[in-house]
Amino acid sequence: MFLWLRAPVLLLFVLAVVEAAAYDALPSRAVDLSGHWVLNHAQSDNVERMLSERLARERERWRRQMERWHGGDGVLSQLDRDSLDAQTTRAARERAQRRRERELALYRRMLNISPTLRIEQDGRRIEIASAVETRRFEAGSRSQVSMPEGQLADLRAGWNGESFVIERKTRNGPSVVERFRLLRKTGQLEYQMTWRGQTELAGMKVRRIFDRREGAVAPREPSVGPVR
Repeated sequence: MFLWLRAPVLLLFVLAVVEAAAYDALPSRAVDLSGHWVLNHAQSDNVERMLSERLARERERWRRQMERWHGGDGVLSQLDRDSLDAQTTRAARERAQRRRERELALYRRMLNISPTLRIEQDGRRIEIASAVETRRFEAGSRSQVSMPEGQLADLRAGWNGESFVIERKTRNGPSVVERFRLLRKTGQLEYQMTWRGQTELAGMKVRRIFDRREGAVAPREPSVGPVR
């Protein structure tokens, strides 16, 4: 009796278990990401340009939306004119410029825009330092962290085959997946990042290639970026 109900329930249970499962504590084969890595500009996406184009499209979308609100005929009320006139004052322009600079710094941090990466790998522990921040992970673990935009996110970090994966997911906000792996043919480090959900960066997928810097690994710079 009620056997026809059990299959969907069982399927949902299995899907929930899969979703909740953490990444592996160790890679499927021996992989060491340790080293000081330098961005290969020629083989990497131009993230600064991608970000500029994204922000330009958002500004254009906002402008068109304002036109629709005003009937699309370019006629503004006196209140709108006064508001626009106020925005042209020097103080308003300076405030707008500071706001744009803060937003740009936030997006650069979210995209981890950095010419170098320093990675230390010791068993399950992995530390990744860039020009914007230093982060520490325990492979195979789950925790909660704050997103750059302030939301609380569930974090899963660990190995998926030979790739080290960092996944941060919020309930109704932004989500991001980062993947690090060594390219077998060249020995380079591939770093991929994908943003989804409710954020200005939703849909952005960037790929960067890093070359290993020969010689000793550069010492940690304590003044570079927050440690999380």
